[in-house]
Amino acid sequence: MRNFKGILITGISLISVIAGITVFFLSGNGSDSGRNRIKFKEVIVERGTFQIIVMANGVVKSIDRIEIKSKASGEIVELPVEEGDFISQGDLIARLDQKDERAEVAQAQADFDIAKAELKQAQSTFERRNQLFQDNLISEEEQGQITLDLAVAKGKVIQASTTLERTQERLSEAVVRAPIDGTILQKYVEEGQIIASGVSNVSGGTPIVDIADMSSVYIETGIDEIDIGKVQIGQFATVIAEAYPELEFNGEIVRIAPEAKIEQNVTLFDVVVEVKNNDGKLKSGMNTRVEIEIVKKENVLLAPVITMQIPDAKDLGDYQNRDANVRSVLLKQEGKFILQIVETGLSNFKQVIILAGVEEGSILGVPMTSRLKNENDRLEARIRSSRSFGSKKRSPSSK
Repeated sequence: MRNFKGILITGISLISVIAGITVFFLSGNGSDSGRNRIKFKEVIVERGTFQIIVMANGVVKSIDRIEIKSKASGEIVELPVEEGDFISQGDLIARLDQKDERAEVAQAQADFDIAKAELKQAQSTFERRNQLFQDNLISEEEQGQITLDLAVAKGKVIQASTTLERTQERLSEAVVRAPIDGTILQKYVEEGQIIASGVSNVSGGTPIVDIADMSSVYIETGIDEIDIGKVQIGQFATVIAEAYPELEFNGEIVRIAPEAKIEQNVTLFDVVVEVKNNDGKLKSGMNTRVEIEIVKKENVLLAPVITMQIPDAKDLGDYQNRDANVRSVLLKQEGKFILQIVETGLSNFKQVIILAGVEEGSILGVPMTSRLKNENDRLEARIRSSRSFGSKKRSPSSK
């Protein structure tokens, strides 16, 4: 049994050494020939457009949403609008029962007419009696009374006129019309419903509809604090609604919140993008994706980010003492891949700008190591299993 255990440990050690040597050579650290035995995906250095884009999710919001209420109370006898209807300024939204208001107007009109007649009579009496007073035919006391009667008559006319105006206003308030051109976003009442007056109700009355001009809309989105420094008012943004994934809407950043908010331990700043919506496709509450273009460079040399590696100091060569951002790549020359140092510029998650080191049309290699890694993982798993087997306690029967 001891011999078996010794043989097993020796075998495991040998396998470990072989595995280490194999991974070393396959990873290309052993020699150029080892590097070129690896399978490579080849990519071409090309000229193109480089972009850095900040992306976030957003929601469509109306710009000027107005909640319309009636100052009058009573039964709704006419409500010709539905949610989604486009209406013009002055169009009828709702009409309330006006019987009481009409009666009040008629009574106020009658009181006003009576007050005017009384004023006319008081004025005539004043003029006649005033002449008698000038002729010393009546006393000062009588003169004072007719002057008071004229003033009272004038006050009654003013009071009756004010009452008439108020009743006419209440009559007009029983008819609700659109204050702006817009779309009915929400309807709160139905025909036949009785609503309370906004004058006597603490809440200001019963809402009838919400209306908004949807020819332009806001997209409210949250930008991560990492990216907010790159975003500025006036920048253009592309908006893609989930309802229309094939369409792109052009927008402009009009507002950036001065204070952050925390959502699920992520610090975000609210950013508002204004989008023209002349065709009305964007609806309030729709979910969207916002793409803000931070950088755009035309006709630059580009390579995939996955081709870039951090170089060893010994490989830097002429770049050793230069203030430059450098990376190492595997450049294909005469059918083989050699290590090449390149100077790089801006990069995003996909591409990096090449400033020097390779030319347009150069072929770079990306090691296809996934299969080798899987094989190595399986080999390590077998080694661990073997070690576990060798370290088991012997059963009493084996003593």
